[in-house]
Amino acid sequence: MEPSTPNSESFDERQSIQVIRKMIQLSQKKIRNDGILLIVWCYAACLPALIKFFKEILFLPNRVMYLLKFVDPVLPILALAFTIYYIMQQRKKVTTYIGTSLRYVWISLFGCMVLTNLILSNVTHEVNFALQHPLFMVLTAFAILVTGVILRVKTVIIGGIFFGILAYIASLLPLHDQLFLDGIGWFIALAVPGHILYYQRNK
Repeated sequence: MEPSTPNSESFDERQSIQVIRKMIQLSQKKIRNDGILLIVWCYAACLPALIKFFKEILFLPNRVMYLLKFVDPVLPILALAFTIYYIMQQRKKVTTYIGTSLRYVWISLFGCMVLTNLILSNVTHEVNFALQHPLFMVLTAFAILVTGVILRVKTVIIGGIFFGILAYIASLLPLHDQLFLDGIGWFIALAVPGHILYYQRNK
């Protein structure tokens, strides 16, 4: 059995460093491409909230009001369909630990919202939307914060903290005003960093 030479050892080290660098570059590129999902889900959550808010304070024609009724259910469905399509396309190329972790975070958020709703119903024996909405905002803020930590994107982390602060402020306001804070929170927490990430995808 021949002893390894210093040249072969240094070659193996260089190879390992190159592989690690390629993996890091691949993950960074994947994160930037995934910025499109932040944008899609931001507008799917932001627009319905803002539309509900402005519907109450603006005088709009009946036809416009009728069309706006479909925005709330349609946008999340379209966002979900796009997300499934995007994930299936990305799986053909590469699957990263980061992408898998983020899927579990947001699936868990949905499960926590359902459980929170059930607990509130059992305790209060009524549907109190003015209480439910800030609690949902807190759960969302946590999911955004965790997303930022996983992606190591400071703007998303700051957005999650900002969303949490808005959740507390929303608890002091009536439901109608909570919708405005919710819409603004989604935009600042996800749309802004999402656009930045997606813009940097080819850099």
